[in-house]
Amino acid sequence: MKKILVLAAALLVAASLQAKKKDIARHVIIIGVDGWGSWCMEKADVPFIREKMQEGCYTLSKRTVRPTVSGPNWAATLNGTPAESSGIADNKPGPIFKPVFLTEHGAQPTLFHVLKQERPAAKTGVIAEWAFVLNYCDTLCVDYEKGVDNKTVVEESARYIKEAKPELLFIHIDAVDHAGHAYGVGAPEYYACMTHVDGQIARIVEAVKEAGFYDDCIFILTSDHGHNGKGHGGDAITETETPFVIWGKNVKHGHEITETMLQYDVAATAAKVFHLATPQSWRGVPMDVFTKK
Repeated sequence: MKKILVLAAALLVAASLQAKKKDIARHVIIIGVDGWGSWCMEKADVPFIREKMQEGCYTLSKRTVRPTVSGPNWAATLNGTPAESSGIADNKPGPIFKPVFLTEHGAQPTLFHVLKQERPAAKTGVIAEWAFVLNYCDTLCVDYEKGVDNKTVVEESARYIKEAKPELLFIHIDAVDHAGHAYGVGAPEYYACMTHVDGQIARIVEAVKEAGFYDDCIFILTSDHGHNGKGHGGDAITETETPFVIWGKNVKHGHEITETMLQYDVAATAAKVFHLATPQSWRGVPMDVFTKK
């Protein structure tokens, strides 16, 4: 009888440990809005984004990595690593100096890599307006990759979402950055573009509902940098502070993130959804945004 009780206790402990490893959600969709600076959120007409900020968690104080250009920051978003370690310190397709760590693919250990290591069957995709984003993804770990423009990003994203129902998808939208370069901080055209992209995000999320997995999905909205005038790459607060919004299954409601958040924390937060073991080279930490641990 004693042996039976010991065995039963061991089975209960094993079952408990297994339960703790159950995914927070089955799907993660990250939408990266290039050039979206937090400065614009005081006046921007973005009803869908504001609704999701209140439905989930957000911060307008996420800090970029330096320099405040797209390459290092989209790389950090996906590889959990600062530019000083990754070697990706400009918009070139690869490192400009020797990285501290590379995978067996000779690439940074991205979010896609760590997911595929533990779950080779997981479906992953990248849909990007700025094709250079693909250089920072380790495409050997990406099942589907597609370069698009702003006219086709919603249509292509919706098609892939409905057909593949991916576990992990990164969508890059570039229109806001173009508006920033063309018109500058505070221009009416920039705000109009933010409203346009807000509608595009809503349509992509609607495609997830139509695909049938909205209730088992976590959504992340993030950015790479803001602008200073019509440019970026420096250290002005309008360049370095960018938004982060997360909502979906098992995400806290109506919570403003007060923790310090850096660009490479995005990858760590997404990895936590799947309870992925992250490489020692990562410096990102997950934000405290989930109701389920």
